[in-house]
Amino acid sequence: MSSFVHLHVHTAYSLRQGALRIDDCIDAAVRFGMSAVAITDTNALYGAVAFYRKAKEAGIKPILGVQLTVGKRQDAAVLAEGRPGAPRVDTAVLLAESLAGYRNLVQLVTTAQTRERRPFVTFEELAAYKDDVIALVGGGESAALQLFSAGINAEAASWLQAWQQIWPSTHLFVDVQDHHVTAQRQGLPALVRYAREHQLPLVASNDVHYLTRDDAQVQQVLAQIESGPSGALLQGDRYEFASVEEMERRFSKLPEALKNTLVVADRCNVELPLGQLLLPKYPTKDGEDAAVVLRRAAREGVRQRYEQVTGEVTERLEYELGVIERLGFADYFLVVADFIRFAHKNAISTGPGRGSAAGSLVAYALRITDVDPIKNRLLFERFLNPERVTWPDIDTDFEYERRGEVIRYVVERYGRSHVAQIGTFGTLAARAAIRDAGRVLQTDPKLVDRLAKLIPGHPGVTLQSALAQVSEIGDLLRSNQHAKAVWDAAVALEGLPRHTSIHAAGVVISPVPLAELVPVQPGADGTPVTQFAMADVEALGLMKMDFLGLRTLTLMDACVDSLARRTGKKLDWRKVPDNDAATFAMLSRGETDGCFQLESAGVRRVLRDLRPNSLEDMLAVISLYRPGPMENIPAFIAAKHGRTPIRYPHPDLEPILRDTYGVVVYQEQIMQIAARMAGFSLGQADLLRRAVSKKKREVLDAQRARFVTGAAAKGYTDETANEVYDLIVRFADYGFNRCHAAAYAVLAYRTAYLRANHLPDFLAALLTMTMAAPDKAATYVRDAKRHGVSVLPPCVAESQAGYTAESESAIRAGLLSVRNVGRGAVEAILEARTQSPFTSLTDFLSRVNARVCNRKAVESLLAAGALARFLPDGASADVALQALNQAYVAVDQQSQPGLALTFGDEPDASLFIRCDTDNHVLLEVIQSVLATSPGSIRVTLYDGQRRRGRLLEPKWSVDVTPELVASLEEVVGLGNARLGRIPTARARAASRRKDAKGVK
Repeated sequence: MSSFVHLHVHTAYSLRQGALRIDDCIDAAVRFGMSAVAITDTNALYGAVAFYRKAKEAGIKPILGVQLTVGKRQDAAVLAEGRPGAPRVDTAVLLAESLAGYRNLVQLVTTAQTRERRPFVTFEELAAYKDDVIALVGGGESAALQLFSAGINAEAASWLQAWQQIWPSTHLFVDVQDHHVTAQRQGLPALVRYAREHQLPLVASNDVHYLTRDDAQVQQVLAQIESGPSGALLQGDRYEFASVEEMERRFSKLPEALKNTLVVADRCNVELPLGQLLLPKYPTKDGEDAAVVLRRAAREGVRQRYEQVTGEVTERLEYELGVIERLGFADYFLVVADFIRFAHKNAISTGPGRGSAAGSLVAYALRITDVDPIKNRLLFERFLNPERVTWPDIDTDFEYERRGEVIRYVVERYGRSHVAQIGTFGTLAARAAIRDAGRVLQTDPKLVDRLAKLIPGHPGVTLQSALAQVSEIGDLLRSNQHAKAVWDAAVALEGLPRHTSIHAAGVVISPVPLAELVPVQPGADGTPVTQFAMADVEALGLMKMDFLGLRTLTLMDACVDSLARRTGKKLDWRKVPDNDAATFAMLSRGETDGCFQLESAGVRRVLRDLRPNSLEDMLAVISLYRPGPMENIPAFIAAKHGRTPIRYPHPDLEPILRDTYGVVVYQEQIMQIAARMAGFSLGQADLLRRAVSKKKREVLDAQRARFVTGAAAKGYTDETANEVYDLIVRFADYGFNRCHAAAYAVLAYRTAYLRANHLPDFLAALLTMTMAAPDKAATYVRDAKRHGVSVLPPCVAESQAGYTAESESAIRAGLLSVRNVGRGAVEAILEARTQSPFTSLTDFLSRVNARVCNRKAVESLLAAGALARFLPDGASADVALQALNQAYVAVDQQSQPGLALTFGDEPDASLFIRCDTDNHVLLEVIQSVLATSPGSIRVTLYDGQRRRGRLLEPKWSVDVTPELVASLEEVVGLGNARLGRIPTARARAASRRKDAKGVK
């Protein structure tokens, strides 16, 4: 056994601080003969479970820990703000002695991460969770060492004393480090002296941040990716995963510090409870057994789903309930049904299903899915196999815009301490690594850009694969040392976690408080997020549920809403007929723009050749159009249309393969074949399918023997059994999950139905969803025109934010489709329009908030034709812009508080009174002046924000005479005001010409 183990190790999960990959860390520990190694990332436990599992696999004891930032309680408010120059903080390494200690670390890390700007805990918070935790204090970044190195010994001692006051002396060690930096060399003697005076044991560590010294520059590049050159960098290059010999050289004068690493390692014995199953608990009324509640709900659901509950339905339901109860999954089904019920109650659309859950009659009865498994011949064993206990996996689709509401409901229903979204990590991809490395190394941007663009842009490409594929990259690296330096740094950075993120769909609901197992941190909307990624969460026994946001549901809802607004017809897209001739005719023409799963050119070709006329055909299209299975498409189509005879491997398989014309398409068919010919139960047949798909020779041979034996018992010859088994082996990889295909086929058909029967509403919804993708939107505009549906230009008087169907032959473009016009500008336009219609450009500009709908946005609206109704017919761009300029001048005249008086219908006969006094008081005085004057007058109040409110309807008759003007001027003289005419467009133009001449 070695004489030293590393207790202070920052892996790559010390985000943008550590460049040490977990695999490399464990490999190095094995190589150096270390019996244990710790993970102590900064203020987080992101990599703890992955590290634990890797270490266990390698026969190394994993020590779970964290380097925490610690502040004083009186400084907490200031520290949380994260401002530069904040009060001093301390750092310490905390190591879990036991599972209880690990749970205390989870609590502390969760607390630290609630301070988003600067994660930290206070000493008081530490004290609450100190049990079974060993603390290493005084390390290189600690307040004590920094103060000792500066000669401020009394204050340094006070920080160590703060630890002594709250931490058991048996669990407190002084961390000594030597990275060959001045601060440590100066502060170390005083630190050691303090430890010995206070009987605190020493423990040696190397604050590891990377694997070897050659990686020092890589770590510096990583640290500067976010913070830039001014970011805090490690001093020197001694933060490697040092060998035992190297540590013995550095601490030859402190041998006890090395020995104590083994003492600490020996005391740290965390055994994480991996492999358990922690299903969420459904809160039943009065503590009623969940299985009883589930049976009652499922039986009632079946009665609602089926007009006649046949014996087949009853038998299937009872069988499924028995399996679910035996496996202990009743609570799980009730929880899923609960949040699906919430969605339906609140008009949040859900999908018909996804994955193998569509094979469950219980799920159908509870309305978790919307695909009848009896009618569609779906197998429950493909979802839950009673022969092999696997977790149920029910993924749910929600309308994209409102998915968050369902998650918030789950958080409120089951408790914030029990629910979290699953965290994930954004990693440095190939191109990003090149650009980041080039920026930090201050390499010529043109060279970096050239190098980055040489890397193929397809998903999954790595730097090494790019180098092998693109010869020009190698030529550049050989000829340019700067490019080579960037490349080498990028290779080291590639794949490292860069930032935390949130899994697109994953949510966990725990029966116990998450803090007992999983540290969390706040998400963007306040929902907790696990610090562990999905695989690690599941390893701890927590079940992931996928809450997926599906834009197709948004599209379908928008389509039926449009239809209702336009025609008053209320359509439920979940109840459309599944044999609509118009829909299948459209599909047979390959006209599938916007249809779920059916838009690609390849699928269109298949649809045109296949000419589907049933939902069964739709299942086949979705299942066959994939790499591998698609080679069977020609045979499938030829058999469907009678061009070739249908052939079955054996006549007994006709009932199983009839609908697919003798071609094995679905995984469930493989299971049914094994059950029919070899006497397998469906559960055993599923195990056969899984085993054969792995293509391991010994597995294939063992399963063949079992299949042939079973077939012989049912009277089949060995030759027939082997032929059929060979068929199973061939199609094991090709077979598609029929349950999944059925759910997707239903959704694809329903979108096709809406398109075939309500095209303008469908396309309006589709165009609204693609406004941010101009190329895609242009495709749908062309599609509309091909089908005789005009797409009218946007109009501030008619358009909504998105596209709207105005008739069976016309769609109006939305205001948000105009470039440079954002949502705020559109909302301002729509708000002003609700008060009264716009009557002119000046009216539009004066009433729409100019702060959010600025000049650039207005000019874009003008160019897009959205203001055309306020211009002369056929006005050129120059004329339109001139009219806009004139309108802006007119509005400028009204931009101060005051009253505008318009006499008659002539714009020349207008007066504007600018006034800082109360306009209503002034108005009363003006009324007395105008009361006896003939003529028509309109008075409008302006508040100085280009907003106006009509005060008086035309009700007086006045002549604009010198006497009237004089009287008004006399009134104006009563307050701080000026009277003047509002210049006409002609007058403004003359003024500009005069100004221009003056300039000349």
